[in-house]
Amino acid sequence: MAAPVVTAVTRISAPVEDVWRVLVAFDAYAHWHPVLSFDTKPEQALVGAELPGRVARGDTAEQDVALRIVEVEAPRRLVWEGGSLDTLLGRHSFLLTPQPDGTTELTDSEEFFGPAADELVPALGRFREEYARNGVALRARVTGTSD
Repeated sequence: MAAPVVTAVTRISAPVEDVWRVLVAFDAYAHWHPVLSFDTKPEQALVGAELPGRVARGDTAEQDVALRIVEVEAPRRLVWEGGSLDTLLGRHSFLLTPQPDGTTELTDSEEFFGPAADELVPALGRFREEYARNGVALRARVTGTSD
């Protein structure tokens, strides 16, 4: 069976470089991201950088997360992982694709691996909606508008 995946696509009326700056300003996530905040900011978005933080979804208790950057192709692609292959590992990727009209298409995806991954399948629709909200929040932060 293929790994469960969640994907949301958002169009942002700004160039890729502007979106990238907000995406890698990890210390500012608490100001715009609906559920994720980071405790520290690495000096740069580099492979191997640790991103300790927390997820707070209103309906559940706050959960500490320990994410690690595993791929960077500035200013187009950022990938981090959290969890463990022994139970559940999430590989979260952000792909920024410049569009001919000067906007950016954000593809926000997460793939789940490990023995507990299949247990997430019933929640994928809810996760997709959450990731779409995250994209809207990123767009508002980048463009300075509210949607």
